[in-house]
Amino acid sequence: MLIKQLFTGGGDYQRALRQRRWTAAAMAVAGLTGLACYFLLVPSSGLGDYARGFYLGAAGGCTWGALILLVRTQYLITHPQAQRKAQIKERDERELQITRTAAQMAGGITVFGAVLGLFVVLPLNMAAFYALFAVVVFYAAIFVLSSLWLSRRL
Repeated sequence: MLIKQLFTGGGDYQRALRQRRWTAAAMAVAGLTGLACYFLLVPSSGLGDYARGFYLGAAGGCTWGALILLVRTQYLITHPQAQRKAQIKERDERELQITRTAAQMAGGITVFGAVLGLFVVLPLNMAAFYALFAVVVFYAAIFVLSSLWLSRRL
């Protein structure tokens, strides 16, 4: 969903699909790089099990997600009837409103949960507190910057 919102092709659906295909290829490269690190670098690094699991899970998920996106996008590029249906669905006002509202809710709930997590993590682990605090500050900064950008653009 996020990739569909980011790569719209400026109204040209064929261009948007080509942009998505390149994005999927870049995601696949990132995932394959993570898998290569998991097999080549992680075994001799002395990292804990949680870090090993992160490498395998994140790299595997990124790779599979990229492959699914790549196959779906390539299918839409080569099948005009399916492309027409997908284009109509993506530009439907109801679908767009659902996506926007879901993104707003997800962002709000995530920040609220992170702020709650700050209270729990502070007495337990300062490194985790700083990491969570950085996420909240990053979200706030992106919100302010995107608001400024959109107020000038729209």
